[in-house]
Amino acid sequence: MRPVTLEQRTYYNPVKPTIDYIQTRFDEYNERFFSSSLPPIPIRLSHAKGFLGKVTFTRKRKGLFARYQNTDFVLRINVRIDLPQEVVDDTILHEMIHYYIAVNQWNDTSTHGELFRHEMARINREGNRHITISHRLSDAEQAQARIHKGRVVAVVTFADGRTGVKIVPKQIRHILAWDKQARRAFGCQLSAISRQPSAVNFQLPLQGVGGLSAITWYYTDDEYFAKYPSSTALRIYLIDDPQSLPLANAHRLSLADGKVRLILNPDNNLRW
Repeated sequence: MRPVTLEQRTYYNPVKPTIDYIQTRFDEYNERFFSSSLPPIPIRLSHAKGFLGKVTFTRKRKGLFARYQNTDFVLRINVRIDLPQEVVDDTILHEMIHYYIAVNQWNDTSTHGELFRHEMARINREGNRHITISHRLSDAEQAQARIHKGRVVAVVTFADGRTGVKIVPKQIRHILAWDKQARRAFGCQLSAISRQPSAVNFQLPLQGVGGLSAITWYYTDDEYFAKYPSSTALRIYLIDDPQSLPLANAHRLSLADGKVRLILNPDNNLRW
């Protein structure tokens, strides 16, 4: 990847970390900065708002008079936003410091107290890192960040071979209503077909479409579909090359008996 230098720091194209990526960085930083003293920890990907990363654990004690011990650790990294690689790596290191303190059963003066600040300063110095207490995205980072938004996509196939897409609001009632409305309309009338996403007002009559062949539903966070407006209008955007639609990793939606069922794709961590 080609770096772009901003504010005397080197940024790369946004990345969406995977569990394998996080595990590789964890192992590397564990050896380099913690003398491989950190035990393995389960890693989870999160789409929640409000944090870039966190280490969660529970406090338990064995026996009435025993001391409480930190246990059941989990490292959670947020993948809702694609961030520059350096920010992702600093986030992993930030959480590893929390883990280092908690797994050793040390009590810090606060969440980011003296122990945390000592380790943060050491790693920043030794590794030329930029770990901070709390991370607010700079203008440069925010410009590079990509927020992953889940979208409901209907791929409409016509009997004459043409294919179009429609983005529908993710509320269940809208999905069911649009599917029912579209199936009724095809073979009768359709309000409009738009050929270009940017030309919403460009309309063609349904004549010559030849009826409906299929409607296939997906749930995806691929930014390809951001250019299409989301609405309940019976308007479909024709696609020149249906095979190019980036839906290989999307979740499927199954509509039956007035219900919508999400069929998860194991290669996609997007949740409803």
